[in-house]
Amino acid sequence: MKYLTRFGLFAAVFAMQVAWCTASAPAALEMAAGLRTVVPNAPVSECSTKAQAALNAHLQNAFETAPGVGIWLAYGPYDAAGHASAAAAIHCFPVDTGYVVTFTCSVEIPPSLFSAAQLCTAIWTSFSGKTATPLATPTPIPTGCSTTNLVGKWKLDGSSSVFDFDPNGGFTDDQGVSGNWALNGTKATLIYYGTETATLSADGKHLSGAPRSFTREC
Repeated sequence: MKYLTRFGLFAAVFAMQVAWCTASAPAALEMAAGLRTVVPNAPVSECSTKAQAALNAHLQNAFETAPGVGIWLAYGPYDAAGHASAAAAIHCFPVDTGYVVTFTCSVEIPPSLFSAAQLCTAIWTSFSGKTATPLATPTPIPTGCSTTNLVGKWKLDGSSSVFDFDPNGGFTDDQGVSGNWALNGTKATLIYYGTETATLSADGKHLSGAPRSFTREC
């Protein structure tokens, strides 16, 4: 009972840490606990080695909360602001001549594309030495002067104004006014105080049109 009380407190603190580490956008904090494995006739040090490897297989930078305590944590994936949308803990403790290991996971949905249960299952599978199904990951945001999209920051020619074009076909100016974009070949359509057209240059860096032309920062 002493162990259960201590672990229950740890789980509550763990959940709060995930909430504090994540972004402030509306989201649901989801937790999964209960996966448990008993390993007879093996040192608890083996559990710690496997725990660190299993966490690092799906999250990042697994660490033990204090030397020798057998509680391992890992966070990730991280967004551009350094916020983690998922976290997991593995707790190893000796029983007789072997050890018991438990798994606790927490995710924030969105932005996480996988559930807490899916995360725990993947980590448990890796811990068990089996091949885990890869967890879903976000499509990377395009970078550079691509000729197939307009994603990035564009400076309005002849002005200091900067426009931020997102991957979903929207953009926002530096005053917070939003618009929409679409690209068909080299022809761009911009909806911003009306509808206008522009031509994307061969290097993907310039949008030339009337009444506005832009240069991409890339």
